[in-house]
Amino acid sequence: MKPAIRELTEEYASALREYLERDGEAALLRAYQVGRGALREGLGVLEVAALHQEALVSALLAMLAPEESAETASRASAFFGETLAPFEMTQRGFQEANAILRDVNKELEERVRTVLRAYRATKDELDEQKRLEQLKNEFVSMVSHELRTPLTSIHGALGLINTGAMGVVSAEARQLLDVAFRNSQRLVRLVDDILDLQKIESGAVPFQLRPLEIGVVLEQAIEANQAYAKRLGVALALQGFPRDARVQADADRLMQVMSNLLSNAAKFSPRGETVTVAAARRGKTIQVAVTDRGPGVPEEFRDRIFQKFAQADSSRVGEKGGTGLGLSITKAIVERLGGSIVYDCEPGSGTTFSFELPECDEDERQGAAS
Repeated sequence: MKPAIRELTEEYASALREYLERDGEAALLRAYQVGRGALREGLGVLEVAALHQEALVSALLAMLAPEESAETASRASAFFGETLAPFEMTQRGFQEANAILRDVNKELEERVRTVLRAYRATKDELDEQKRLEQLKNEFVSMVSHELRTPLTSIHGALGLINTGAMGVVSAEARQLLDVAFRNSQRLVRLVDDILDLQKIESGAVPFQLRPLEIGVVLEQAIEANQAYAKRLGVALALQGFPRDARVQADADRLMQVMSNLLSNAAKFSPRGETVTVAAARRGKTIQVAVTDRGPGVPEEFRDRIFQKFAQADSSRVGEKGGTGLGLSITKAIVERLGGSIVYDCEPGSGTTFSFELPECDEDERQGAAS
């Protein structure tokens, strides 16, 4: 493209955008002058029409709002007509230019209508989803708060009766009390998990961030969960971690992440197996991996594994099954800490859940030391 034509093209696009945005005689005068310049450079009507179409599409992509499409199309037509004024076109050339312009504007109007319909439909759908999500969160919060106090009382009362504090009960009654006590315990845990997850997702839970030595955290997590794993006939073992590696995290929430992953791994591991924990550097992050030797994640469950209340076939773990919120809470905490979590499994060979957190830089280390 010759420099003169390139300058002419840029001038046309600039003048057209000015006219679409502000209207006015000054922009139309620029259009007339551009037309005279096109005539001097030997451009024909069809070439100017193509230039107009290219500049119009570029301008629309930059500033078009669907509600303004009709007015914009009208202004573009007036601008193009003024550009062609200097050409002293023949009747045939004028008819050709008008036909091209009608086709261009018709296609443009149809595309704008299509985009506007899709925009409105998408907006309505998003608004409805937000409304339903808000209603759901309010309902869950209200129900959970209302249930917590009576459930706690029921659970405590059953515990007292079950220990014989209220007198001796028959063997048949004790069996029923054991079932009621375990179920009330699960309900209390479910309500606590629901409230916990909601607070984390809404940002209502303050995170006390400070540099934590990852090796110490892992050792404490294994020690805290070893008794639970032992009851299931499973061992927990720390395989290795980078010395002096620190992450910026909340100690209680990071311990909650580890407890969720370790208890989950223990539940799905056969008796006599060992759940392993390891940490390693991955660039500027620290990766922590928890590996079990269980049956792996079922194919049909993999897409839902981090969703709320998602659980695999409960018959495979019996009464060891949880609330279906542990992994959702774990994911929410890890993401609030600026990290990510994934899993990898082979059917029959176990599953590895691993999460990554940013490693503290030198300034954060020194700040923690001081």
